[in-house]
Amino acid sequence: MNNVISQFVAAIQASDNMDASAMDANNGATDLLRDADQLTMLCTACFWASLEMEERREVRGTLSLCSPASTLLAKAFTNSVPVTIPNLVALLTASPRTPLAVHVGSEGPAIWGVLDVEPDGLLRLRIAGNGTLLVSRSSRVLALLHKGTVSIPVAADEASLEHLIANALGKDNFQKFRPHVSDKIIVPDKLIRVGTTMIRHGHGGTLVLVPPKNQSWRRSVRFRFSFDEDSAKLLQVSVHDFEVGTYEAVRNYDDLVAGRNTASIIALRERYEALNFLRTLNQSLLRRVGDLSLIDGAVVMDLDLCLLGFGAILLFGPEDFLVTSLNAVTGELREQISLEDLGGMRHQSAARFVHGNRATEVFVVSQDGRLSLFSWSERMQCVAVVQNLEHFIWEYRTV
Repeated sequence: MNNVISQFVAAIQASDNMDASAMDANNGATDLLRDADQLTMLCTACFWASLEMEERREVRGTLSLCSPASTLLAKAFTNSVPVTIPNLVALLTASPRTPLAVHVGSEGPAIWGVLDVEPDGLLRLRIAGNGTLLVSRSSRVLALLHKGTVSIPVAADEASLEHLIANALGKDNFQKFRPHVSDKIIVPDKLIRVGTTMIRHGHGGTLVLVPPKNQSWRRSVRFRFSFDEDSAKLLQVSVHDFEVGTYEAVRNYDDLVAGRNTASIIALRERYEALNFLRTLNQSLLRRVGDLSLIDGAVVMDLDLCLLGFGAILLFGPEDFLVTSLNAVTGELREQISLEDLGGMRHQSAARFVHGNRATEVFVVSQDGRLSLFSWSERMQCVAVVQNLEHFIWEYRTV
C-alpha cells in the first residue's frame, strides 16, 4: 500500500502547478504540497480513514490545503489537531460537507479548523469512497486512487466529461444534454447547481428531466404536487432575464470603455443593481428546486427549465433487464449489470423509468452524496448509468 500512496503523491505533485514563483514560501499549505513525506503521511491517514465506519456510516469528506492567513471565514480550533485516523474519522463525521483546513504544523500535517468559505484555487483532497481518494483544484481533477490503482482521470473537466459521456453512450448529437432556453443559456450549469443542493442537504433525491414537446412520459408519472403554467415557467423566465441582462451589461461596459455609452452613471448603477437582484433570485430558485427533493418522490423538470412538480411517483413495469454503467472518473465501462447491482430503490426506479420513457434522463443522488445519471443509449440499446458525477460538481457552491 505504501508504494501506491507514493505513486499517488507523485501524481499530485506532477499534475499540480508547482511553479515556485507563484507560491508563498512561508505558507504551511505550500510546504505540505512540496514535501512528499508530509503529503504521504496525510494521504496514508486519509486512505485508512476511508475504510472506517462511524455509527454504521462510511467516512466521507474533504480536506483543503489552506493556511490560516489565506482565509478570513473559517472556524479555527484553539489547538491544531494532528492528522490521525481517529481524528479524521471524528472530524469528517462531524463535518462531512464542510471542508477541513489542513497544513503543515510543528509536528507534521495538522487540521487547524473548518472552512466556511474556501478561497479560490485550493488543492482539495477528498475521501470519495472505501479506499478511494481524489485530489482536485479549481474543479479540475488532478489524481485518483481507486481500487489500488493511481490514475489521472479521463474526464478531468466538464468539457471532457461531456465528450466521455457522448462517446460512451452513443450520443453523438450532444444537444440533448446542452439544450438552450435562448442562445445564451446553457442548462447543464443550472442542473449542476440543483444537483449540488441535493447532495448538500443529505437526504438524496431524484430529478427527472423530460422533453418539453413530448408529453408521452406523463402516463408514467403521478404527481403529488404540480405547478400551474405560470409558476412552472418562473425559473425559466428568471434565468432568461438574467442571461439577457448579463449580455446587455457586458455590451454597456464595452460601449462605456469605447466612449459610445451615453447613459448616466446613475442609470448604469440601477441596471447593475437589477442584475445583481436577478442573480440572487436565480441562485435562490435553483436551490429551492433541489430542496423539493427533501420529501419522498421525484422532482420533475423539462429541458427548458420549466419546473412541473415534485413528490412524484414514477410508474413502470415489473420487467427485469440489464444495464450498462460508466464510471465518469476512471472511464471504466461495465456491461450486463443487473438492476439489483445498481443500488437501492431510487436507482432501480430510475432505470425502469428510463427504460419505459427513452426520451427522458434521470439524476439520482444517494444519501451519501453520490450522483448518477440514467439515460437511454441508442448505440447499446439499453439503459446506461453514468456514475461518480459528484466528483465533477463538488466545486460548485450553493450560496
